[in-house]
Amino acid sequence: MLNRRAWLLGASALVGAAGVAGAAMAIRAKWHSNPNPAVISWLKANALPIASAEPGSDFKDIEQLRPLIGDARIVSLGEATHGTREFFQLKHRMIEYCVSQLGFTMIGFEAQYGATLAVNDYVLNGKGNARDVVAGMEFWTWDTEEVVELVEWVRSWNIANTRKVKFYGFDMQSSPASGMHLLAYLDRVAPHLAAVCEQNIAPLASAYAADDLRLMPTVVRDQAASQLATVLDAFATRRVDWIGRTSETEWHLARQSAIVLDQFARINAMDNESLSWAKSWRFRDRCMAANVRSLLDAEGHGTKAVLWAHNGHVQRSPPVVFKVIELTNMGSHLHTMFGNEMVVFGFAFNQGSFRAIDETGKLREHTVSPAPEGFIDAALAATGLPLLALDLANIPPDGPLAKWLAAKPSQRSIGAVFYGDHTNYSDVANPRDKYDILLFVERTTAARGNPRRARVAAEGSSNPEPTNLQLAGSGALPDGWRAISYSRHPYALSVAEDETLEAGRAVRIARSDSTLAWGDGGIMQTFPVGQFHGKRLVFSAAMRADATRIGTGAQLVVRFLPKSGDPVQVVQSGAPVRSSHWMRHSIAADVPRNAERIQISLVVTGVAAGWFGDLDLEVKPAEGAVAVSDADERRPKRKRSPRPWDVAPQSLPVGKHLRVGVH
Repeated sequence: MLNRRAWLLGASALVGAAGVAGAAMAIRAKWHSNPNPAVISWLKANALPIASAEPGSDFKDIEQLRPLIGDARIVSLGEATHGTREFFQLKHRMIEYCVSQLGFTMIGFEAQYGATLAVNDYVLNGKGNARDVVAGMEFWTWDTEEVVELVEWVRSWNIANTRKVKFYGFDMQSSPASGMHLLAYLDRVAPHLAAVCEQNIAPLASAYAADDLRLMPTVVRDQAASQLATVLDAFATRRVDWIGRTSETEWHLARQSAIVLDQFARINAMDNESLSWAKSWRFRDRCMAANVRSLLDAEGHGTKAVLWAHNGHVQRSPPVVFKVIELTNMGSHLHTMFGNEMVVFGFAFNQGSFRAIDETGKLREHTVSPAPEGFIDAALAATGLPLLALDLANIPPDGPLAKWLAAKPSQRSIGAVFYGDHTNYSDVANPRDKYDILLFVERTTAARGNPRRARVAAEGSSNPEPTNLQLAGSGALPDGWRAISYSRHPYALSVAEDETLEAGRAVRIARSDSTLAWGDGGIMQTFPVGQFHGKRLVFSAAMRADATRIGTGAQLVVRFLPKSGDPVQVVQSGAPVRSSHWMRHSIAADVPRNAERIQISLVVTGVAAGWFGDLDLEVKPAEGAVAVSDADERRPKRKRSPRPWDVAPQSLPVGKHLRVGVH
């Protein structure tokens, strides 16, 4: 089953996890006629040859596109798959041309806004390295050699030229990086507001918890929404003061983080609604268009931007699925805002390879045979040109090509997911309604992914009952616990005797400094609901942390899991602990009736070291409330009756991993 983020990475033809809409489009594709010889002849005579996809080539072939771009303020570059090397290289070439020859100074990516601030910092100031900041964009689609080469080129341009190029993401499907960025800014200009904000938006700054915001208690979601509204109001009312303390650019970028957090919280809540896939698509694309507009405004009058996204997002006319559901997209919103100030490049290909996720959820290389006769891709292949540009805007209105295109032939459209009949992955429309120019590649190869460390997630074997709360074991990982990581950089684990509140053992979870401030790591265990059904579960621990940055530190998380699929309820212990003194935190939650397993986690957020000890689980009668959490720094040593899980396990294997893996 595909989650929301995996689906939204897909193209417009991939609506729904089963690809039902793709099949519907394939059936419709059989109704249109094949191009007649006059169409092919016109294409052969009028297609604009492109000499090479390789970046760094001269611009003799690209120069013929100058009149088509004109004085556009936005050049939108699409792609027919999310994993094609030649598409990425051609887009790189177009960016080189737009920057060096046409004066463009902003690159906008279909990537998380907050995460791309690290890319921007690298290309402007050289902070970090290209591989880390590209991986930090959080989309496997962009974690490739081709995108790293683009980022390195932008850095080189900025070193050599006084006219600097900025690099921003305009997507909003993730919140931790934006959460960290917002809190850090508020800590500089309004520390009291920052402290209150940290408490109320804590889930949004945690890579481990953010995607489950919709599963948290209503009071947590309401507090986050109310807090973001308060912060956005403060950005308006205290603008002059805050700009005076920082700068106008920093004010704009921090305010944009607050906007993106609000957008993320809203789209996250849509997962609970009917037709959530369509609502999420429309909302996401409307937000992306608004974010592009906001970033252009922040950069000032006259700024020109090149946008990088999928065909389905950049095209001017919205996709329509099942003949009745219109998926209003980013390009259609931008067309309304900017009109002829935007030029849209669509991308097409005939055959070859690309990367995409298969039906098992594995990212791998796929290869497709030549496009079926009647597809736009096949007609362009018939020109015999391996690379070409087609000027759609200036096709004669009464010629054979215009008439054939008006019949809405199919065109390949592949997003993040691909399996089954390749002809299903197509879009039926008149390309002249969508694009100004088509860039075509006859044969493609797969984008070259960078080495990626495997994410250590929470799936895996379950203990028969709560196990080893004493954190016993001879290795770095306590027996019966599993490592988790939602971070580019690894968290180190160690277990030792420590002077906790009850003088017990403690586990230390720590990550050293890095360019990417966000990310979570920790340990967890899962066990059946069993005796907890119909009861209230109270999970507590003594905690302390060495964390200097707001939004980072130690926290507890409890998840209630069904037989399969996403959790049914999640509870977090509030803002991370940053105190160097031991304090006891607890989470209390009534066990949902549809839960089959319970997952307890000790988590460290961001660049920090956290210590956990004196763990306890207590069973109480249900109280009807969804969940509560509390902290008590002065609580004395407790006297309580023994729990069944107080005895350290003897048969569980000792953990041998000294470091948590990363994705």
